Amino acid sequence: MHVLRVHSPKALFHEDMAMKGALSAQCAAAMIPDGARLMICGFMAVGTPERLIDALVERGAKDLTVIANDTAMPGKGIGKLIDAGAVSKVIASHIGLNPVTQKK
Repeated sequence: MHVLRVHSPKALFHEDMAMKGALSAQCAAAMIPDGARLMICGFMAVGTPERLIDALVERGAKDLTVIANDTAMPGKGIGKLIDAGAVSKVIASHIGLNPVTQKK
């Protein structure tokens, strides 16, 4: 299990990544290591952190374990991570509408 340990808040921020008290999706995605376990909210892509998911796909995240209610549909919500091959394990209560997840 990966745990992000920070001794100084400044250690997390790079000048071009910080946004007045908020992180960009790209900065947040950079702090999630390959092999991490992610608990993602939402149901059928409604309420999922779309910008963070897009940033994880963009950076080429891999070997993620996703804990969620479902894996949405191809090209939507968590389905984008599934399509990109970024997820090695899913812990979910419903995968019925994502045929890509069903095949794995």
